[in-house]
This record gives sequence, C-alpha cells and structure tokens, in this order.
Amino acid sequence: MTTSRVPGGKSRPLPADDLRGGNILIVDDLPENLRLLARVLKAEGLEHQAVSSGKLAQEAALKEPPDLVLLDMDMPEMSGLDVCRWFKQDENLRDIPIIFISALQDTEDKVAALVAGGVDYISKPFQREEVLARVRTHLRLSLLQAKLVSHTLELEQRVADQVKSVTASHLATIFALAKLAEARDNDTGRHIERVQTFARMLAEQLRAMGLHRDRLTDVFIDTLYQTASLHDIGKVGIPDAVLLKPGLLTSGEFTVMKTHSALGAETLQSVLVRHPDNRFLSMGVDVARHHHEKWDGSGYPDGLKGPAIPLSARIVALADFYDALRSKRCYHLPFTHEVTRRMIKEGRGSHFDPELADAFSALEERFRSVRQEMGE
Repeated sequence: MTTSRVPGGKSRPLPADDLRGGNILIVDDLPENLRLLARVLKAEGLEHQAVSSGKLAQEAALKEPPDLVLLDMDMPEMSGLDVCRWFKQDENLRDIPIIFISALQDTEDKVAALVAGGVDYISKPFQREEVLARVRTHLRLSLLQAKLVSHTLELEQRVADQVKSVTASHLATIFALAKLAEARDNDTGRHIERVQTFARMLAEQLRAMGLHRDRLTDVFIDTLYQTASLHDIGKVGIPDAVLLKPGLLTSGEFTVMKTHSALGAETLQSVLVRHPDNRFLSMGVDVARHHHEKWDGSGYPDGLKGPAIPLSARIVALADFYDALRSKRCYHLPFTHEVTRRMIKEGRGSHFDPELADAFSALEERFRSVRQEMGE
C-alpha cells in the first residue's frame, strides 16, 4: 500500500491495485442519485461523503478535503459550474480532480464543465463500470501527480543543497586566497574579517536610512560581505620591499603600492571574462579596483568622482579606512577611535560619500565595539 499526500492535503493510503481508501465527495441534489453513487463506491471500498447542494459541498471540502469530487452540473441555487470554480479558486482545493455527472448532453455543456476546471464528464444515466473506471483513472493520476510534485521538490532541494555546498566551497577557497595574500603583511591580523563586517553594517545602515533601497537588497549585501575580502588581493603582486617597508614610502614606492588596486581587479576580470554573469566576480572587480577612489575625484586608480564610484567600492573604502587606521602597521601605530572618527567626519564630501559618512556616524559606537571584539 502506498501512502502519499494527495491534492486535498491529506495523507491517504491509495493502493496501486484498487485504490481503496480514497475519499470521494458526491454532490447531487437528487437523493436517488446520491444513494446509487454511494452504493457503487462503497462496493469498491472507497470512502465517500454525499451532500445535496453546492453550499454543503463547500462546507464538507473545507472540513475534510476529498481526494476526488463527483459533481452534478444542474443544481438549484449553486450550480455545479459554480462549485467547480469555487474549488479552483481555493489554494488548498484547486488540485482536487472533479468529475461532472450530468443529464445535460449538449457539447457546449461538456465544454463549459471542462473550462470551469473539471477533469472528466460522465453523462446520465451512467453505468457503474464507467463511473468506477473514471474514478480509478483520476485517483491514480492524482496520486501520480502528487508523487511527481514531491519528487520535483526533492530534486530541487537536492540541487539547491549542492549549489549551496559548491558556493560555500568556492567562497572558502577565495577567502583562503585573500588571507594568503594578506599573510604577507604580518600586521594585518583579522583585517579582512573586520572589513567584511564593517561593510555589511554600513550597507544595512544605508538601507535603514532609506537610501539606495532598490540596490541594497539582501543579495547585494551578502555579495558585498563576501567580495569585501578581495579588496586588497592585488597586494600579492607588490614587492616586499614596498609592502613591508617601515616608515613612509617614497613617491616612487607609493606609485608602486597604488598598483595593487589595478592588479587585483585585472586578475578578477580575467576570470569574469569566462563567467560574465557571475555577480560575485563582477562586484569583486569593482571593490578591488575602486576602494581607494575618493568622493572628490582625487583617489586612484581612475580618479572617479562622486556617484561614478561603484556603491560597493564606496562602502568598502570607508570600512577599510577605519580598520586600517585602527590597526598597527609597519609604517604607523594604531590610531584611536576618536582620531579615526574625526578623520572620517572631516573627509565627508571630500574623501568619503557624504551618505556613508553619515551612516558611519550613526554606527560609530558599534564600530568601536566590533573593533574591540575582533581585535588583532
């Protein structure tokens, strides 16, 4: 015996051989028809409930959704067509198969029944064998449809789980590569993780302020969180003599250091060419290349100004700036929160997007806390 969730929402045993246990709702305004159909179904071992009006059919279906409906078409007050349409408008009942049994013989009536949502039409006077054959057929089809839906959902879930697993694996690998590049600079500690956290906080605060809501979707923010780890990946191509030099860089050395933005972006772009629809890589290119651009156009590598700077890069720029100044580097001791906060405030509209500077101001105590919790 096979148990399956049928369209009515109930789990009922429906054996493949005789389908005994199926629950049939009979709707007919003539008592003799109800009695005759009830005897036919009972002899076959099929559970049934007989009602004499459309209103009673509605009440019965809502109380216990049937597996199939045998429905008279020509009834007073509420016709069979009206009953059928009502079933099809209910999300929990719309998939229940409805077989019309009617004395109406015109083709137009039969077409109307099928258009309303019926799956079959039996003409009165009906034959016992015909009724049972149609009932068996549609119960089996309903069962198979339910199994197909269940199987499809199971396959979709398996695919989703596999995609999630593969995506997590890819992201872990990319994060490991970013950490490997960061490891060349022994002073950075958990810089990547903190920049990721600060970037998410800023993006969520912008959205809470009613800014860029069309862009700052959950998907955008999750992608931003992941791609923030790539902002300095180009430093893997910077010579140690420059990257690890204590003290200030010369003009020539600073020129070399600045190339890390383009190096990181070009590396990611070479992969993006082969996967042009990859949202992660696309945002990663923007973040890696433009996180040192400034609102007034004085940044690098492209001197972009204002809104021309990708939103993702603007967010990571401030997150990176805050954590870089708060961290010990070979060329400077860590700045205090107060000093860093003042520099961001002074850079509003010149270094930083004014909206992001305002978002930081709303979050500055949380920034301080996160920096303490996620220390070196």
